[in-house]
Amino acid sequence: MGILNPAALPFVSLLGVLILIYLRQRTRTRIEVPSLLFWTDVPEDRVRSRRFRPDLLFLLQVLLLLLLIGGLLHPYWSRTVTETRGDRQILVFDLSASMQARENGVRRFDLALDQAKDVLHDLAPLDEVMLIGIAARPQVISGFTTDHRLVLHRLESLRPQDTGTQLELGIELALVQRDRAGRQAQIHVFTDLPANQLSLSETQQQVLTYHRVGETDDNMALASVHVYQNPFQDYSQAQAYILVRNYANRTKTATLRIELNGQAVFQEVFSLSANNTRSFSLGGFTGPGQLAVHLESEDALAVDNHALNWVAERRSTQLVLVSPATHLHQELQQLSQALPGVTLRSTRPEDFSPTQVGEQDVVLFHQFVPDEAVPANSLYIFPPVENSLFPVLTEAADLTILDWNDEHEILHNLQYVEALPFRQARILALPSWAQVLISSKTSHGEIPLALTGERDGHRIVCLAFDIGAGNLTDSDNLTLLVLFLNALRWLRPPNPLDPHLLPAGDVFFLPTDAPLDGARLSTPQAEVQVLEADTVPLDRAGIYRIEADTYRAELYANLFDEAESNIGRQIANEIAPSVSSGVRTSPEAVQREIPVEFGQSLYWLAAFLLFGEWLYALWRSPLEGVS
Repeated sequence: MGILNPAALPFVSLLGVLILIYLRQRTRTRIEVPSLLFWTDVPEDRVRSRRFRPDLLFLLQVLLLLLLIGGLLHPYWSRTVTETRGDRQILVFDLSASMQARENGVRRFDLALDQAKDVLHDLAPLDEVMLIGIAARPQVISGFTTDHRLVLHRLESLRPQDTGTQLELGIELALVQRDRAGRQAQIHVFTDLPANQLSLSETQQQVLTYHRVGETDDNMALASVHVYQNPFQDYSQAQAYILVRNYANRTKTATLRIELNGQAVFQEVFSLSANNTRSFSLGGFTGPGQLAVHLESEDALAVDNHALNWVAERRSTQLVLVSPATHLHQELQQLSQALPGVTLRSTRPEDFSPTQVGEQDVVLFHQFVPDEAVPANSLYIFPPVENSLFPVLTEAADLTILDWNDEHEILHNLQYVEALPFRQARILALPSWAQVLISSKTSHGEIPLALTGERDGHRIVCLAFDIGAGNLTDSDNLTLLVLFLNALRWLRPPNPLDPHLLPAGDVFFLPTDAPLDGARLSTPQAEVQVLEADTVPLDRAGIYRIEADTYRAELYANLFDEAESNIGRQIANEIAPSVSSGVRTSPEAVQREIPVEFGQSLYWLAAFLLFGEWLYALWRSPLEGVS
């Protein structure tokens, strides 16, 4: 016995309210008498008038109230039931790009699909099965169910994607589901990945039934396609580099064809020896646009034979300098004349207003930080002590560089960072939105000399040290000049008409201010769908287009993944996980306690009692009238 709704217990206090109602009715009983003369000299017996004397009607009402409250409490009694259940099976299916490779004309995915169907057909009617698909991300396709036809339907609806795989993550998800609710399950893994490439413990291997498909290594692939073009170069100065790799154990012949906006600009037939690479370069483009690279080869995997890139058109950039120093304006004037497409506009701090800059400008603040937010990417140099953006602790001199983030785009491949000149620097407290680019160490601990980040949707770089007169144009300060140009290139806003280059399997995040109402997404399979979320998973290689009323974006998704392109799965001394013997256990009879509610019966009893109370009240009323 027990109750399922303890929150209804306070309703028991209604019994006290019922008693108070009866006491109040006894003190105010009305009796018709011919005269009050007999009561004028008789004192009132207050004790007797307030004495509580329950009658049958009161008891019926109390019982009725208890039945109603009892129904609200959801009372139950426990019943022991015996149920029969079968085994549990979890199917982990690899949906990565290499599963599209063909073995004698048949895809590895289809071979694995046939094996999975055989497992389903061998299940007993009471066996439960779960289906997990894994490519760039794991996904539970179907939870535990005995409806094997449903699982078969969802299994047949699976399609291999153009991404890498996180197979270990999918197996870990299956292991978590296996131990849930105290019931064990056998895990079946369908993949072409060799078992010895998985970092699994022996205990984990023992619960796996490993179904591996695929033997051929016949594949050539585009290993990379890069277009090198800095923001100050036009399309004629861009240079494309293509790397082709032969993963087969024999020499293969292929044709490399490159198109610019659909027009062929390069084609070459070549041979590549076993497990070798070859690079191609192409320049002198006659215009901007889409660069499509095609590798025409008779191999087992086609998805890695095509790639996209972009040759950009140089755009003019306006550099707005806000500084009280005139020498910096002169140095930047010389630099802007040497950088094609860059124009310089200078203003003093007292004359500056955020409305003077545009979204595509880059603003350089020297010894000045405006109070209002600036709607553009900004570079701050030697901010003043009192400012609203970078808390300044104190000043320092003769600092040395302690560390730097060479993985950041601004410092990537920048040599001799220690050679940066520091005549004077501010010691800044790192804002919450920023990360350290270059750091030093003082009595205050490690301090940022350069920091970067995003704030209000715009990029920001801050140099805590000052650039003295002649520093940027001094031949001895080449490192400072390269750092400045790299920061300017990183801050330069991208052309909103240029496509985004992303790896297949990545997720594209729409800008926070991008409208989603009525936005449509066109996929590489020419499917058009309504975009409901602010993210676009790139599960296929090709072109994605996002169209809204005031927003347009084009995404190029490419597959450059050696683990997927290297489809040869025959590895010497491969150690496979333990395979289940196939011996089935008999259906298990399990006893468990289940709660059986009887609150509904209390409601029916209360209704019957209410009817009885009504009959009793009707019967008593004539008697009281006679008396």
